[in-house]
Amino acid sequence: MISGRTVLYGVVGHPVGHSLSPAMHNAAFHELAMDCIYLPLPVTPQKLAEALRGAHALGFRGLNVTVPHKQPAAELCLELDGTARACGAANTLRRVAEGWEGFNTDAPACRTLLESAGVRSGACALLLGAGGAALAAAWALLGLGVELAVSARRPEAADELLRRMRAALPGAPKGRRVEWEEAPGFARGADVVVNATSIGMGSGGESLRAFRFRPGLLAVDFVYGDTAFARQALSEGATSITGEQILVRQGALAFTLFTGREAPEAVMAAALSDARR
Repeated sequence: MISGRTVLYGVVGHPVGHSLSPAMHNAAFHELAMDCIYLPLPVTPQKLAEALRGAHALGFRGLNVTVPHKQPAAELCLELDGTARACGAANTLRRVAEGWEGFNTDAPACRTLLESAGVRSGACALLLGAGGAALAAAWALLGLGVELAVSARRPEAADELLRRMRAALPGAPKGRRVEWEEAPGFARGADVVVNATSIGMGSGGESLRAFRFRPGLLAVDFVYGDTAFARQALSEGATSITGEQILVRQGALAFTLFTGREAPEAVMAAALSDARR
């Protein structure tokens, strides 16, 4: 039961109705008998600054941030951790006295999953996209010493992502841009292909049909659910890191930042699975 003592958390996005983060975090709060609630908070891009001020005024202790707000949210934070600063994107906001401090839990979550999947220095990766999720993936891949190619529908966005990563990670491989039309051909020779676009959240996932996968290739999808990208990768023998895996891992890191307690990650994963049925 919600009371005047219940601690408030939430996820800010546009749209946000599809988000499974509330199910995941509320299950964790229940498991640990914490008087907290986590709410979906739909916010248009034009209202983000106003919404963050309002959430702070209402006493929210922490927020997650999803599409399309991760980069603008970083600019609105009073402080950023090193990863959020390097990526220029924040997906986790923690309350401080006068506003919010920002963190990026997508990037370390992606890195640990890539390491667990056997990705090592010298591998070749193709990254699709140049938004907040793509910045996190680039940070993770370049930090592992991977040779990175970036392809985005707006070439200037891919160039800006690479510029930012070269400045943030001067000792890492420099990376290169691949034209969007050439990406399917480039993918055939890659060891890792990462979908960090919003393609797959709707019917637009069909535009990834030109990509071909093979056994031994690792396909990573930041979009969760039964996406065309994930289905095709698995049907053609690739191994995968799913959007659900990334969501749970980054959510567990965010939970600990919010509460100072170790996240019950298995409980969060089970809640996510139940919510998808």
